[in-house]
Parts: sequence; C-alpha cells; structure tokens
Amino acid sequence: MLALATLHGLLLRILSPPHFHTVVLHTPAGELISAASDPPRPKDEIHIVVGLSGEVWKETKEGGFGMVDSERHAKLGRIIVFPVMETLEDSVESQGEIRSPIMLLALNATDTVEWEELHNKGTALAAHLAKQLSKFGPLLSSPPAPTSSLKSNKSPLSVTRS
Repeated sequence: MLALATLHGLLLRILSPPHFHTVVLHTPAGELISAASDPPRPKDEIHIVVGLSGEVWKETKEGGFGMVDSERHAKLGRIIVFPVMETLEDSVESQGEIRSPIMLLALNATDTVEWEELHNKGTALAAHLAKQLSKFGPLLSSPPAPTSSLKSNKSPLSVTRS
C-alpha cells in the first residue's frame, strides 16, 4: 500500500530550506499526489508549480528532464521536472509501446541553488520513487488506447424498443 505520510516525509527530507524549498509529486495529467515545502506554502502556489512543471515537461521531455527559470513568477525561481518511470523489467516498452511516466516530480528552489544540485537530488529521488511505485504499475498507468479493430468495426448499432 502507498502510505502518503511516508511519501510526504520522503519529499520533506530532500529539501534544503530556505533556498530549495518545495518538491511536488503529481500525475502527468496534473493531479497533485503529494507536496512538501519548507516554509509551508499556500495550496494555490503548489498548484502553480504543478501547472508550470507539467508544461515544462511537455516541452522538454525528449531530454529526459525539464527545467525553467520562472521569470513570470519571480518568487517561484527555478523549477526542474523529472519523470518517475516504471522500472525497465515492469515496463511495456518491451512490447513496442512508448513509455509514459507514472508520475512527475518537480523541485522548486530560488535561483541561488545550483541546477546541478537540483538535478542530482531529483534524479536520485525519481529513481527511488520509480522502484516503489512500479509495484503498482498497471494501477497507475493510463488505460491503453482502443485497438484499431475496435475503431474499424462499422456495423450499425441496433436499438430494440419494447
């Protein structure tokens, strides 16, 4: 079972307040799973990090991670996003399908924190979470797209009224 209190504690442990202050775990669709910040931040600010990190991921996923210096939201600072992937032995890549992340991990810090520090911590935490979350594999992935045989079925629907 996934213990959210344990997950929250794990996220809190990698923070280095006040400069590396927030870490967020969310789905690729933008659903918040867990967040930790020190000092505590309003939920609206956490949701801004979720939204921005989702956009960063969509634009930069080919590189394996994404990062942005947030100029529009000066108080947000640096955001770096990592995919939490199924472990290789559990993935469907061997079946020829493109892998999508199970979750996205976003780290948020001021511009005084080096990108390398954020990258190292994010990579380690994403790998650890991947091992733990891969146990839930099919439960966490989005359902597969309908097969082409379903799409090509052109038989009319019949409605029976009594």
